[in-house]
Amino acid sequence: MTAMNLGDSNLRYVNTSRPQLIHSNSKQSVTASDDYYSTPSEGSSHEEKEHGVRYDTPPTHMRPDTKDSQQSEKTLPTIRPVKEKVVGFDERSTGAATEGLTIKRKPVSSSSSDGTVIRRSMNDLSPPTPGVDDTPYIHFAIDQLTRDEEVVGSRSHSISHSISGDEAYPTEGDVEKQRHQRRIPHPPPIPPSSEPRSSPIENVLVPTQPAKETFRYPKLHFVPGPLHTISLSVLIVCCLLMMIGLAFCGAYPLHHDGLFDYDGTGTSRYFVFQYLPQILGSVIIIWLVIIQYTLQRVYPFVALASGPAAGSSEILYDFKLFPTNLLIPNLSYVGRGGPWLALWAITLWLAMFTIPLQSCLFQARYFVKGQIWRWTTVQPIAWILFGIYFLLILGLAALMLRFTIGETGLKWDPTSLADFLAIFHRANFLNDFDRSEIEASVARPPKDIRLGYWRNSKQGAETFYCIGDENAPVRRYSLERGKMRLNEKSIDLESQHPSSYRNDIFRGEIHNPTLRYRWVPWFLRDTFVVAWIVIAFVLLVAFLVVSFVNNAAEMGFLPQLPSPTTPFGFSPADFLYSFIPSLLGMILFLVWQPFDAYFRALQPFASLSGRGGSSAEKSLLLDYGSCLPLQVTFRALVAGHFRVAWISFVSLISITIPILAGGVFTAQYIPKTGQVVTAASKPGFEALVVFVIIYVLSFLVLFPTKRRHLPHGISTLGELVSFFYQSPLLAEETFEEPRSKIDLITKLLGTPLDEKMSSRYAFGIYMGQDGKEHLGIDRLERPGYGEMLVDFR
Repeated sequence: MTAMNLGDSNLRYVNTSRPQLIHSNSKQSVTASDDYYSTPSEGSSHEEKEHGVRYDTPPTHMRPDTKDSQQSEKTLPTIRPVKEKVVGFDERSTGAATEGLTIKRKPVSSSSSDGTVIRRSMNDLSPPTPGVDDTPYIHFAIDQLTRDEEVVGSRSHSISHSISGDEAYPTEGDVEKQRHQRRIPHPPPIPPSSEPRSSPIENVLVPTQPAKETFRYPKLHFVPGPLHTISLSVLIVCCLLMMIGLAFCGAYPLHHDGLFDYDGTGTSRYFVFQYLPQILGSVIIIWLVIIQYTLQRVYPFVALASGPAAGSSEILYDFKLFPTNLLIPNLSYVGRGGPWLALWAITLWLAMFTIPLQSCLFQARYFVKGQIWRWTTVQPIAWILFGIYFLLILGLAALMLRFTIGETGLKWDPTSLADFLAIFHRANFLNDFDRSEIEASVARPPKDIRLGYWRNSKQGAETFYCIGDENAPVRRYSLERGKMRLNEKSIDLESQHPSSYRNDIFRGEIHNPTLRYRWVPWFLRDTFVVAWIVIAFVLLVAFLVVSFVNNAAEMGFLPQLPSPTTPFGFSPADFLYSFIPSLLGMILFLVWQPFDAYFRALQPFASLSGRGGSSAEKSLLLDYGSCLPLQVTFRALVAGHFRVAWISFVSLISITIPILAGGVFTAQYIPKTGQVVTAASKPGFEALVVFVIIYVLSFLVLFPTKRRHLPHGISTLGELVSFFYQSPLLAEETFEEPRSKIDLITKLLGTPLDEKMSSRYAFGIYMGQDGKEHLGIDRLERPGYGEMLVDFR
């Protein structure tokens, strides 16, 4: 008989009967002490290791974690039956290191061929720690085993022997008494002689800058075309030319009798004075709208590139990616944009009045000295326009200065969903978007994030480009079944219930068709679209009746206001019937712009929501929001997106309504009656009627189909990210550090070697990186998961 020194215990015999375990009910979660037996990893929190936070699990809903159970079983010592007294021990013990603390495990015996357990001599034993009793560790291991078996709940075990501090084999009653005294076992205290716990360094994102500018790591100073110095300079020159022309037209008539003789309506000279000023002004207006589209699309990235600031993540939720209302000045981002953006927002809104003002810039005046009618300039209008264009030049100069001096943080123009996937590919705060895809409004607690180059604190040599948070660890992935899987624990800290309960509720919500098709812009809801159609047709009928009954438009009508022109060229009647119609036409033009913006933005989701999904070219790579007006129409026609093509075309031609409406009516003297009436130019009026009819009929195509309905809006970066924050696309090599926009497009459009045809993508229910179902964007079909659920009807 050979004895082994385990503290004060003497081990003499080994029970040859079948081992049994006596277990008691415990509400301790199995994962509560997993960290005690596992080695520290990047995925574990230092705070959890220090304090050993535990959570109660409801006894009626306890489910064993297969993975944890397997890990627990692997740590159990091998129990072998013996036939005779032990003659030796194998004292080579194994331990699980937990932050510098080594736990001695029960020695594993080796069996001979006849079943006799052979033990090694005491000389092979590892020397015990002086003055340290190993008994608490053995008690703790036994409690862990009994709790694991209780959670599994498939068998009933009993422990026939245990190890006590004073005797080798305590009675079964003593063991049961100890177990009841310690319902929730705690790890034994660290012996004084043990080494202090070492705190592993968290792998976090660290801002960095490449040593030199290369093709892979270019300077983050890309500027989209409409905001480029050349483009803005050309527009500033155009505004200067307008100012010069206004100054000349304002000063010359003061020293001369008008500008040119009046030769009636419908002539080339009539076209020059009544339509040409609005046409020139409309070119500048369309240019300004394109600049505003581009500015709103890139400004969130520009603001994030300036560095982390308090609450900088609010940019993801507050800043619109495209104009949603041009009728009022957009002051929502003035506070963060600085004085230059405030000046731009005000001047852009003032510029929308230039076309109505230009429509009444010139009037016909009767000069008594020469007894002749001549075209002259309305002095107040000319100098008001001069001031607006001057402010507009200041606003454009402020934009040009901002995008010339400061970095934009952009490698290329982010115009499509593929660009957003590439930028957020390695973002380390995406867990904040948990369950956000089903929320009506996406908003999260503020974080300090920035856009730029980063490196991992534990992998300093690698530099990559993304949006990240300095205070958060990097996202960790593991390879599972050949796929990337996000490493994260799913625990509800508030209710202390397993997250499976909330997951069941969440799963029911994302499968709910009502929630799936809940959102569409308020002005595109069925009731509002019907209202727009009714209002438009009523106004059209009223316009046609007033214009053609008794031939009022051609024969003229009494202006009901004084019509004589003052020495400064101002006529109340002419101003009213030029400015007001043009202003109404300008409102119609501005009202249509949000329709165009949303249909452009919604088209990728409409393509992805088809039953068969869509190719990357017609979904992830669609960049209608960055295209010029006619360019959108042409590309949409080629892609088969006819509704987008038509709506975009109408948004462009609707600018003709304020142009024609402002110049079609003029005051005319009728010699037969000796009266001054307001009459319309017949060619201009007929063209106006045609464009108004096209505009009104276009409301019939605004009804959005189910494919354009989403759980929530898509006008901010945060709302877009909520649809792919758990998508496996973020773990694909395609979106990992593309060197350029061309590189990204090439990877998406190319066919992988292991696939017979190009991949298709869809919007629906997919299996996320966390192993749970989510609603958003992914490949239509993945090996092992089947097709996504796309059609909820």
